Amino acid sequence: MRRGMPEYPPLLEAIPDPPPDLHVLGDTGLLSRMAVAVVGSRKASDLGRTMAERLGARLAERGVVVVSGLAIGIDAAAHHGALAVGGGTVAVLGGGLDVAAPPANRRLAERIGREGCLVTEFPSGTPPLPHHFPRRNRIIAGLARIVVVVEAAERSGALTTARHALAAGREVMAVPGHPLMPNAVGVNGLLVDGARPVRSPDDVLDELGELPGLVQDRPAPEVGAAIAEGPSRLRLMSALTDAPAPAERLAKETRLTLAETLAVLTELELLGLARSHTGHRYSLPLVRPA
Repeated sequence: MRRGMPEYPPLLEAIPDPPPDLHVLGDTGLLSRMAVAVVGSRKASDLGRTMAERLGARLAERGVVVVSGLAIGIDAAAHHGALAVGGGTVAVLGGGLDVAAPPANRRLAERIGREGCLVTEFPSGTPPLPHHFPRRNRIIAGLARIVVVVEAAERSGALTTARHALAAGREVMAVPGHPLMPNAVGVNGLLVDGARPVRSPDDVLDELGELPGLVQDRPAPEVGAAIAEGPSRLRLMSALTDAPAPAERLAKETRLTLAETLAVLTELELLGLARSHTGHRYSLPLVRPA
């Protein structure tokens, strides 16, 4: 895939130094969809891996592509989370498609090649040399609207990805860490510098909702036969907007009881046609489920 071709990822082309060529295996359409990068330490804690996996799963459930670097630790956990729910994930490699996956993640790489997308700027046979990874990291950042750093030491490669994201005008978020953990030094430093904290995956989804152009990226929800069968569902679907509204207000607008409103909203959320927020507030979904 060469720069300037119609299928070249538009977000990646907008970075200061886009790669002239991309070598791709898998679903190339994922490279142009709305994406969030989840990156972090190879020597991740159990809590860090769990958080990365939950981020990958929750984002993928909402139709957001999860981008990472296929490294052990945080990267692998984010990929696994997305794959576990049948979502889209992109792994950016620091070498050729045939040799770049770390031995521990070769099966994961094979699965991403079948169900997601592997991408690199390096031709086949290129070994994953240390100086390749800062270049790889700019591609990770370039494919994503937001970069989320889960765990990072003071000199982590994930911080390089964050710097590339800022240089490209993308958002950076970070999961706060305990001050006594070595892997928290980098993420806490990002927070001090102004990165938004990630307490749960919904914080990332809320941030996506504030970015310009997101409404155009989200197709209108498809109302199928299951929705048409219930008039209460149709009334609530008509009342939902992009702005979160309290369930009490939706009940009043649709002339339903609060209990019925909450029950129907839960059904709509499970169908991917509504999105819940804190305080029993609801809105239209961020994106169509994958």
